[in-house]
Amino acid sequence: MEVKVLKPYADSHEGVTRHVIADILQAEIDSGVYVVGEKMPSEAELCSRFKENRYTVRQALDLLVTTGVIRAHQGKGHYVCEKPLDIAYTITPGMRFSDVISRLGCKPGIRMIKQEIVIPPQPIAQHLLLLEHEHAYRLEILRFADDIPLSLNVTWLPERHFPDLLQRTESFHSLYELLGRHYDIQMQRLWSTFQSTYPNAQEALLLQVSPSMNLLHIESLMRDQHGRPVEFTSAKYRGDLCKVSIHF
Repeated sequence: MEVKVLKPYADSHEGVTRHVIADILQAEIDSGVYVVGEKMPSEAELCSRFKENRYTVRQALDLLVTTGVIRAHQGKGHYVCEKPLDIAYTITPGMRFSDVISRLGCKPGIRMIKQEIVIPPQPIAQHLLLLEHEHAYRLEILRFADDIPLSLNVTWLPERHFPDLLQRTESFHSLYELLGRHYDIQMQRLWSTFQSTYPNAQEALLLQVSPSMNLLHIESLMRDQHGRPVEFTSAKYRGDLCKVSIHF
């Protein structure tokens, strides 16, 4: 099998991937090389600059259109957009995603990607004080602000604390509101950890970002009003659309 190694466009005539082209153009937009309302270079100009074919350049531009960085005008080219969102996301001991997004004047949204009952990995079982082979719900949830994907969450909940939960998750707008209404549970944050990371292929697809886009990875453990650890969540936020502050 022949392996082709891609080199930076400045040093090689082999070209670069659409993701690298998109990242370079986005960095130039972020730094003010191209300003809001300005027309981007044409496909032909970009092909010449990056020494790449028109198909690859068009894919790179499509990535920027998908993420809301530029817009396409048929027959006229591509133009720089205003940033679609600038979310100042505040983490408090008992915050709800839907409440935070609504207070910022945006419309919160949620889509269940996958839900199942499984035995969680040992570190998560330990956080939730589960017995050996005890089951938990695993919910994979994509969250939106103004219909733009903002975060991808994987949430773990002990099955014994939330019987028949999957029968109640077909249509809901807030997980914490659902848990409070059906199980009389009030969540309080025990701790959160923060780390910068890159998306895998599925995360990049769902969040509509380049694989080289930085994500903010937040892991959190929540307790209920009785002091029991009842939720562990791994959330990955788009770094281009939000900044996170912590209120103690």
